[in-house]
Amino acid sequence: MKTIEVTDEMYKFLMNLSNELNIQNHRLTAMPYFFQIQTQEQVPAPEDSGTEAWHYDGLIIETDEEIEEAVNEFKEWDEATTKFNHLENYEIEEILEAAGWSKIWYEYKEKLENSFLTAKSCKEHIEANNYHYNKPVDYLSYASRNPELEMVMKFLCELSGGKIHK
Repeated sequence: MKTIEVTDEMYKFLMNLSNELNIQNHRLTAMPYFFQIQTQEQVPAPEDSGTEAWHYDGLIIETDEEIEEAVNEFKEWDEATTKFNHLENYEIEEILEAAGWSKIWYEYKEKLENSFLTAKSCKEHIEANNYHYNKPVDYLSYASRNPELEMVMKFLCELSGGKIHK
């Protein structure tokens, strides 16, 4: 048997990691697996599909309130005016186009980022860095037929007396 020497700090870290791997919810997924951050990425959609919005200089508006505000601002109407309420859709579109807005369509696509060995670590990262992501959630990814990760997970689980979850 070979002996591997590690610092006290490394030993404590590895034992804590091993314990976390053994007690965390496996979400009915066999090892090896890892956790990722799943976000929603806005991507262009074909015309007349997805969500309709208006784009101008990096800004996107899509709600009735936002559109009304943009039209009122361009026409220099005050908020109390009722002129907007009497406009037809085509008139609103003409005003927005004259103001430089372009009609766009978009949809959201799921995107996976980063990777973590534990759900706890993934969730802590999301909480600390939430502002970097759009609707982030922790997502478990199965690492099918990954013998390297499987051996690492086996080692880490057995370190504290557990076993790899199958």
